[in-house]
Amino acid sequence: MCSAKVNSKALRNPGEPEPLLYLSRTVLSSPLQYCLRLSYWNREHQQFHTTKLLDLGTDPADSLHYPNDTCFHLDPDLVFQIEKRCGRDMESELEELLWPFVEPSVKRKMEHFFSRGKSPGRSKAKIKLLSCDGQSVQSFDKRRLHFLRFGSTDQGQVFSMPPALEAKLLNRSRDELEQYFLEAEAKLREVELKSYLYAALDLQSHFSEAFARTIPQALSPEKIDEAFLDELCKLNENRMFWQDRSDYSRLQDYLIRYLILFFDAHFPRRNRAADEAQEFMEDHRQFRWPERKATVSKDEMASLFGEDTKTLRKANKKEITRLYRKKAKSMHPDTGGEQEEFIRLTAAYEELLRGAKD
Repeated sequence: MCSAKVNSKALRNPGEPEPLLYLSRTVLSSPLQYCLRLSYWNREHQQFHTTKLLDLGTDPADSLHYPNDTCFHLDPDLVFQIEKRCGRDMESELEELLWPFVEPSVKRKMEHFFSRGKSPGRSKAKIKLLSCDGQSVQSFDKRRLHFLRFGSTDQGQVFSMPPALEAKLLNRSRDELEQYFLEAEAKLREVELKSYLYAALDLQSHFSEAFARTIPQALSPEKIDEAFLDELCKLNENRMFWQDRSDYSRLQDYLIRYLILFFDAHFPRRNRAADEAQEFMEDHRQFRWPERKATVSKDEMASLFGEDTKTLRKANKKEITRLYRKKAKSMHPDTGGEQEEFIRLTAAYEELLRGAKD
């Protein structure tokens, strides 16, 4: 274990937030490396800083010991070193941080006793919550928390979340907050990741379409990518956001991770024909969707898409979608196309998707 010499009593004045111990993990390296860090208020710079206390290696479970199959205790040397540096009793905090690494069979037996007496903090409603530095929660953090809590790309209610939720983000260093989100994001499904970043970086603000808040799949992928890179660079250069960061010559590791996640992920698959129809109806209130017509023939599909039937049969969903977008631009009624022809194109697209491979 490698350590840093620091005493939390020296880091705090009366009235300042209590330094908080947290478990951090590396962002980009493999295997993951864990360490214990302390988040504290730096009165000289008037912002929250982070200091490293102890390395825990690749497996924090090595610091846990099992006298029998019903309980565990922490490595005494670990407790001693942390308490010496923090100047207070830290055993309960350490147990909580390392609880996720307890063997499942022991965890099941101790669950009731471990969680007993713990209750979520309460915050009064309609109170503007401020951190120690007089700042409210960063909007990027609010949007991330909103999606993690409600799972929606529509961020209309993001600034009226319950104060009890926002309180989780106050009086923490930037690194501690990023570690908090890193752990919370691990619970997202792969199919949610792109929507999460779309909402978190407020990419909808780059688009005027009414459906941008709820159906990002219907937007131009190229324009979404441009908006993402623009917002990511702005966040990387935001000195108020990063607090104690000193090197702005490169992209921050947490943002590099987001960059990889965004371009590796995709939006949830939806019935794109229904989305196009909904968009069209919202823009043309007098329009009434006609009764469902017979299945589009293969010859008509080939004619609509301008491709032979063999090519359409072999195309995957991504290729079909690309063809559809290209044709829809010229055939949409808003760009001078015929309404009936656009409807047939959409029906053909839907039918092709049903039989195509991913």
